[in-house]
Amino acid sequence: MILHIDADAFFASVEQSYNPLLRGKSVVVCGRPIAKGIVTAASYEAKKFGIKAGMPIFEAKKLLPGAIYIPVDIPKYLDFSTKLLKIYLQYTKILEPYSIDEVFLDLTGQYPDSDPEKLARAIKAQVKAELGVTVSVGIGPNKLIAKIASEYQKPDGLFLVNPKEVLTFLAAQPVESCPGIGPKTTQALKTLNVRTFADLIAIPEGKLRLMFGVNGFKLYLAARGIDDSPVIALDQLPLEKSMGHETTFPNWISSQEQIEGILWELSSKVAFRLRERKLLAQGVRIKIKAKSHGSTKQTYDKRFSGPTADDGEIAYLAVHLFLMHWNRKAVKGIGVTAFALVSMESVGEQMHLFPPDSVKGELIPAIDSIKQKYGAGIITRGTNLLASRANGKRGKTIGPGSNANRNLRLLIQ
Repeated sequence: MILHIDADAFFASVEQSYNPLLRGKSVVVCGRPIAKGIVTAASYEAKKFGIKAGMPIFEAKKLLPGAIYIPVDIPKYLDFSTKLLKIYLQYTKILEPYSIDEVFLDLTGQYPDSDPEKLARAIKAQVKAELGVTVSVGIGPNKLIAKIASEYQKPDGLFLVNPKEVLTFLAAQPVESCPGIGPKTTQALKTLNVRTFADLIAIPEGKLRLMFGVNGFKLYLAARGIDDSPVIALDQLPLEKSMGHETTFPNWISSQEQIEGILWELSSKVAFRLRERKLLAQGVRIKIKAKSHGSTKQTYDKRFSGPTADDGEIAYLAVHLFLMHWNRKAVKGIGVTAFALVSMESVGEQMHLFPPDSVKGELIPAIDSIKQKYGAGIITRGTNLLASRANGKRGKTIGPGSNANRNLRLLIQ
């Protein structure tokens, strides 16, 4: 019993969850700067007018000038994704994230007396009650079928495919609904008059291999609903090699104070994610997009004397690297990445993440608990305020359980 859960219009839904005043309205999440960006996501209210991901903002505004356009906020969406995972983990530990808004759950044998659809409804109801968003759930005998089924009745959908019904279910589905079949493969299949799974199953394996190589055999199996790939639990996933955040500014900036503030903000986000995942970084890499570099981002890195997940240590090294290599030209974008990651458990007892003789021993866990409850942007250091000014921000509206009209910024100097 495999479930695929997909959050509906995720980025836009998260914005509506954090700000209830946006619910029921046409929300378009877009890249920076808004005037020249593209649509990243659109609420279903906006999709009704033809707005879709990848569309230039100027085209979206022609279709729906009255929509609410919001710049993308990846840290916020990552935090929200973590909240979703915490709910799913209450039902099974065999959980595999597929993307920021999608996940596979393996419930095989865990609920022998339960109706799969009843379990799925319980998950959907809990997500809606606790986070204020809807998810679509597909249930099937393997990951392939569950993934296709979750798309079948979006949004807020629920669809079950029993093992004996797999071929009947697939027959009418368009081939592009199959994971891994993109526009090029879809177009190539059309030259064979293949538009549905029923068409695909009629093509001999040899012909598919001749046209698509190894992927031809995958298509042959997919046409028959065959997928033996396991759901890989979180604790069995390979360790991430790096973790970073970067930003592009609406305007070129040359103020050292502003740039340092941005480096602190990015470093704080990276450090928070490291601690959430119980990881430590052995080095920091920065990216600089300056006038003299044209469209190419220059990267510089340096290692710590020992692994860390501390905001200050990451930020100080990031700032040091920047000042070493900055040519005093205006900067268009910058990024901070922690690399050579190791798990906290693997480091051993000799290293203290939060030194006992430091106020950080109590301060950092307290900050993390606030961020986990209200989102990563709700609390920041005073040094980060210049970063907000550089990016044209004026604070964040905090989410559930708070006054949606109130902007709150807690300062830590």
